[in-house]
Amino acid sequence: MKCYVHRVKYELRIRQAQYQIGLTKQITGRPARWARRMIALSMTAVMLALLDAGPVRAHTGPPIVVDTDMAADDARALAMLLNAPGLDVHAIVTSDGASPPEVGATNVCRILHFLNRDDIAVGAGRKRTAPPPSFRAEATGLEWSKIGEPQMPLAGMLDAAGLIRLALREEAEPVLYVCLGPLSNLADALEGAPELRARIQAVFWSGAPPGAPQPAWNARRDEEAFRTIAESGLRVIAVHWPEEGAAPIVDEALVDAMDAAESPAADLVSLLHRRGRGAELVRARRLRLADDLVAFCLLDPDIGKLSPVPGQPGWSEWIPADGDAVRGALLAALRQAPPRATVVLAEFPVEPQRLLPDVRESAARIIRRHGLEEWKATVLTSELHRHLGTYSIVGAKMGLRARERFNAALDELRVVSYAGSKPPLSCVNDGLQVATGASLGRGTIAVAAGAPPACEAVFSYGDRKIRLRLKAEYAARIAADMAELVKRHGGTTPAYFDDVRIVSLNHWLNFDRHAIFEEIEETPAKR
Repeated sequence: MKCYVHRVKYELRIRQAQYQIGLTKQITGRPARWARRMIALSMTAVMLALLDAGPVRAHTGPPIVVDTDMAADDARALAMLLNAPGLDVHAIVTSDGASPPEVGATNVCRILHFLNRDDIAVGAGRKRTAPPPSFRAEATGLEWSKIGEPQMPLAGMLDAAGLIRLALREEAEPVLYVCLGPLSNLADALEGAPELRARIQAVFWSGAPPGAPQPAWNARRDEEAFRTIAESGLRVIAVHWPEEGAAPIVDEALVDAMDAAESPAADLVSLLHRRGRGAELVRARRLRLADDLVAFCLLDPDIGKLSPVPGQPGWSEWIPADGDAVRGALLAALRQAPPRATVVLAEFPVEPQRLLPDVRESAARIIRRHGLEEWKATVLTSELHRHLGTYSIVGAKMGLRARERFNAALDELRVVSYAGSKPPLSCVNDGLQVATGASLGRGTIAVAAGAPPACEAVFSYGDRKIRLRLKAEYAARIAADMAELVKRHGGTTPAYFDDVRIVSLNHWLNFDRHAIFEEIEETPAKR
């Protein structure tokens, strides 16, 4: 929600308290309980701010606090985290690292305003006396102003440690702490309040664990804070490349691919990499996918390996498998389809207790890996189809992928399906209708006649057309899995369909819509 302070009349300290009343509303979306506490502390000194609430976003995951020192890789990580429908970012704080904390916080506000996320609270950490890093000019010299003007708090930026303590104390659930830079803010927040450690579910940190042969720069920047967190008993996942120089370079080909993602998050990243100092750094091959890794660990953990750190209780390390997988994860995380609005439902069911037991076990992983839009489309497809089957799921993934390619809302595509009219392949048609909004009633979907049935469809958006076809290796895997079930059960018995449900849930989770289709742009006919 957007929160505005309409009148500032007292000294900065009092104005800060006044603004925090609004921030309590921002962080949880439940303003009454927090606001009453703040009002009790400040009523004698401050007239309450008038609050203007915008639309409420639905989230599915635990509350997240992001800590960043705002270099180019942090900006990409923020773009991915804020673009992910299954993540619930409540606050962002900045540390003294690649950027000074106040400069970093201002640029965070630019990013939030660009992505229409002014509902997120922002805090700036303390300045350090240590000399700035040699690469600070690279971080602060990016074309931040091209993103736009920041929506700055009228009462000034909040103190990072205070904002972290506020979030930890007041959230109903333990918080995930995502740290892309030095650990200064977290150490400051826990100083004098060690009981708040129990309010942190886990820390995801960009750096090597204690005892590593080469300590990460984020550890060297504030060694005392690193030791404090290492000895705190917190559960920490250290996210890093296996060796120096392993991180993929952000080259012009990758920037071109990010441009093609066609989403606000991709536009944000493009603005920072296509112009001025950012473009110079790309041409000089000076930028790498580094702090971005923390976002990948949260959004697509299967591309890396999680292992405990020997001799360091509570610590694990997550190391990506290879650079190509990370590049693909970056592009997938920047894509976005316009969200599906509900027509009758007040909200879409995602809570485990509202799902059938077998789906309940997979739901969180499906949403985290594929996003809320795919979850919605596939759930509605399955309810319409009256059966949880792989081909209807593939149809939903295909339809959503087409919407992503065109950045099209529901009901904006015309579809010609080649899946025929005979099950099981024709089940694709139900997924196509639900995911795109194209329907027989509107006359915006048709099944091609006379062509051999195939798991493919052509999608039209204005003059543009794209053909999506299930790759041969995935079609072969589906056929083999189903043939095995027929062999096991001696035909399509009730037990067969019970196992089809299990196999289909597995396909739903493991088939990535960004990887399973051949995607062919079709040239429009000349007039």
